[in-house]
Amino acid sequence: MTITQALLTLGATHGRTGQKLKPMGIVVHYVGNPGSSAQANRNYFENGSGGNGVSAHYIVGLNGEVLQCIPDTECAMHAGRSYGAAWNGLAPTNNARYIGIECCHPDSTGKFNAKTEASLTALVKQLCATYALDAAKEVLRHYDVAGKQCPAYYVKNPAAWETLLQAMSVQEVPISAEPSSWAAEAWAWAKAQGITDGTRPCDAITRQEVVQMLYNERLAQ
Repeated sequence: MTITQALLTLGATHGRTGQKLKPMGIVVHYVGNPGSSAQANRNYFENGSGGNGVSAHYIVGLNGEVLQCIPDTECAMHAGRSYGAAWNGLAPTNNARYIGIECCHPDSTGKFNAKTEASLTALVKQLCATYALDAAKEVLRHYDVAGKQCPAYYVKNPAAWETLLQAMSVQEVPISAEPSSWAAEAWAWAKAQGITDGTRPCDAITRQEVVQMLYNERLAQ
């Protein structure tokens, strides 16, 4: 996933006020304009969004492209309006809490295609790692924070949202560059004997690597 900088002009009519933001979560949206591109939606924001002055931090396109419209450290105008009494007290604080991600979709169902889902997942994982966010608890639909039927397909199909959320919640565990404490002495011995080159102590091993290590041991005798 590559993020392309396409920052909006600073100014309230462009949905970029410059107000500071310390991200406390992420809100996922759909653009509501089937077949439109990330660039077209960015331009819509730049041109004042029909007088609404709305925006988002990121837009994920149909080909998986990701445009950043507003820095993570600034508020975007994406979730501050309530769409029901249950959200009246919550909605006014949303823009000061959440990073907003708009997603393009190929048709009127609002379902994201595979490329959009893949880039959205990668982007969310990156943001969660950067800001120490728990995706399972702090990645939300626009519906969850303001009551709007957005992203439409994932409001109407909560199971699909849960599946997507699970994918966004999985963080890869880095493979250690050092052997475990219980194997450190044996690893040092094997390295000294030339049985192993001393790299990748915690990686999986192939059969050819096993054979090579056995062969190295024979040569060392």
